[in-house]
Amino acid sequence: MRKGVGRMFKKPVIALAMAGVLMPITSSAQSIEQAVAQALDTHPQIRQAFNRFKVREELVQQASSAFYPTIDFDAGIGHEWTDSISTRRDGLITGDSEAELTRRELGVTLQQVLFNGFQTTNDVERTQFEASAEQWLLFATAEDIALEVTRAYLEYMRAEQVVELSLRNLESHQEIYDAVKQKTDSGLGSTADLSQVTGRLARANSNLISAQNNLSDSEVIFKKLVNHPPVDVRLPVPDAEAIPMSLDSALNMATVNHPTLKAAQNDIHAAGAQRDASKGNYYPQVTFDLTASWDDNLDGADGTSPTAQSVGGENNELLAMVRVSYNIFAGGADKAREREAAYSFSESKAVQQEAYRDVVEGTTLAWNAREFLSQQLIYLRQHVEASFETRNAYESQFRLGQRTLLDVLDAENELFQARREYLTAEYDDLIAQYRIFNATGQLLASLRITTPDVWLGEENYQGGVQQ
Repeated sequence: MRKGVGRMFKKPVIALAMAGVLMPITSSAQSIEQAVAQALDTHPQIRQAFNRFKVREELVQQASSAFYPTIDFDAGIGHEWTDSISTRRDGLITGDSEAELTRRELGVTLQQVLFNGFQTTNDVERTQFEASAEQWLLFATAEDIALEVTRAYLEYMRAEQVVELSLRNLESHQEIYDAVKQKTDSGLGSTADLSQVTGRLARANSNLISAQNNLSDSEVIFKKLVNHPPVDVRLPVPDAEAIPMSLDSALNMATVNHPTLKAAQNDIHAAGAQRDASKGNYYPQVTFDLTASWDDNLDGADGTSPTAQSVGGENNELLAMVRVSYNIFAGGADKAREREAAYSFSESKAVQQEAYRDVVEGTTLAWNAREFLSQQLIYLRQHVEASFETRNAYESQFRLGQRTLLDVLDAENELFQARREYLTAEYDDLIAQYRIFNATGQLLASLRITTPDVWLGEENYQGGVQQ
């Protein structure tokens, strides 16, 4: 049996040598940048965030409309029956105290608000800051989707290579099993050795099935994000120059550039403008009104007199007025609105503080992951190299009768586990680098992905993304 198994060991049982394991297989079809760009074009969350931003833009236009006059046109025609003091007075002569006439109305009214306690100015400012907040949230959503796609891309690559690793591990166990089975069937081998290798072969099959399941799950997750299955993915290379030199540098970059913090800051400004607008009710409202009307046969008066010639039923009027209106008492509603706005302002500040903590936490976690993984990879690589040498040494010792078959199988399995652990850590290190980009708000920039021009909006709003 030992001689047969020894001949089998001379073959390249695991062709996945160090370079093959530690350097992932690459292709030239679908890059990580292409996957992220496609996701940004099709992902529903991006479309939702974009439409929320466009809604806010329209609210800016609505608020700005208060700077302009309103013009209303009114017209009507119909039948009117009138029994009034005038018709009854005329009826003393004519004998008919009622009037039935065709009534016609035509009017145009122009109103321009001259002063309303700065409510319009503050409302425009509020809606602009709200639009800017939604715009930054759109970019924050894009950053987060890009990170999800990046993670899914790398997880799929890792799952692919774990399947390849599991296949080669299964091939190794299958060759050992075939050699032992042949010797056992010929009466030269031990049934105990066959039982041992059969159990290890079953575990190798189980590992392969688990790896295939993970690969299938990774493909489903990728397709959900990108709306397209992965095709010939290739190993990305993060932009090393874009990674901060220290944690303090990363935190400074994150607190300055992260779109979520910019959105939160704009929310604070919007709440402040809302608070100022709530004080507008304490001031009088001044308007300029211009009204013109052309009416006929109003209120039973057709211009005909029982004792004089008819002068016609037209009633034309042109009126230009400056009006002042001032609410003296509103049941405490104005004070309540002011307090409401003050609480909203305080809430916005608390939200900004929470967002700041989240950004600091995310940046620190990503940085720590990168730091510790870089150290871990050194020892994991040493583990792979040592396991590789141990496996080869055990094969040689087994042929000399110095090791049992179980020792060889253990060494084979340890090498498989070491390679898989190194592979996992290697991809975790790549993911950690992209997490740092995301935490500092630089992921799209590091991927050289240009966002659509429509994301910049119709105007340069206060606090928004500058064109």
